[in-house]
Amino acid sequence: MGCATAVELARRGISCIVLERSVPGAEASSAAAGMLGAQVESHAPGPFVSLSVKSRDAFSGWATRLREATGIDVEHRVCGITKVAFDRKELDLAEEHAAWQSKEGLRAEVLRASDLRAIEGEVAPDVIGGVHFPDDGRVDPPRLLKALRIAAERFGARFRTGAIVRRVVTSDGRARGVELESGELLEAEHVVLAAGSWSTLVGGTPLAAGAVKPARGQIVELLLPIPIQRGAIFGTHAYLSPRDDGRVLIGSTLEFVGFERGVTAGAVRDLLAAAIRMVPRLGSADLGKAWSSFRPHTANELPIIGKSSVERLWLATGHFRNGILLAPITAEIIGALVAGETPPIDPSPFSAPV
Repeated sequence: MGCATAVELARRGISCIVLERSVPGAEASSAAAGMLGAQVESHAPGPFVSLSVKSRDAFSGWATRLREATGIDVEHRVCGITKVAFDRKELDLAEEHAAWQSKEGLRAEVLRASDLRAIEGEVAPDVIGGVHFPDDGRVDPPRLLKALRIAAERFGARFRTGAIVRRVVTSDGRARGVELESGELLEAEHVVLAAGSWSTLVGGTPLAAGAVKPARGQIVELLLPIPIQRGAIFGTHAYLSPRDDGRVLIGSTLEFVGFERGVTAGAVRDLLAAAIRMVPRLGSADLGKAWSSFRPHTANELPIIGKSSVERLWLATGHFRNGILLAPITAEIIGALVAGETPPIDPSPFSAPV
């Protein structure tokens, strides 16, 4: 989120520096599967689906501008996402999902088995139907992060790696800068907290302890000689995100284990079983890598975006499973607020809990 916000600020001519505890995007962003599942990941009407759809729809222009600025194709694809059902209960839930989204003016197509296979021809024969979200898509996170950093630097943003922020420095109810763990003080007119799962470890902010917690997610990569040609596939226990080069990313677990890193045999087993059940051809795929990352989880599973009770301290955290998806709109909101402009969407539903 820091890289995206830096692009937006620097593009506006605002001098900014990104302080990274390791390297830009080293945690959840670069480890993500890159799903732009604004609809498949939204389970009820409300501000979140509006935020998600607006951000997803911004990706086409965003990807074009990044390619023009950096020469990097971030592999943005409006390939659709299909949620499959193996039994009547799952199909009923899928139909309910499609029904409320259709009422919101969003495209969501309920599919019986034969129609579904016309879209996703490789799904298992015991899939009885599902719902297709044709406007959802995907992007390649490592490519995106590389493009964002290059674009930010070309617009004038600076980066410091290995810079761990101890606290936000405040006086008279206003953010004045930050103090690093080294003791160094950096003055600033504005501070943006975009520290993901580490956000509540930064002192001097109004975030309560535990307002943002790390949720470990494990992902497995499979390698196919012939790529899956269609979009991503969601099931009850896993999702598949195919890549143009034959890779298939399978995710993801949800584990509250603090900052304990690692990939476990049980999680890999469960993810592979769920994936092969959805697409049997994956059983013959080569096993690639497996990894985990920490996604910033909030109690209501909504992001925290916008102003805080400390003047000129802006919040951009708690994006949980949707950090990549929500990067464009979050960056636009923060850029507008820092510049004293009206943001493109009202961020008040995503205020910090008090």
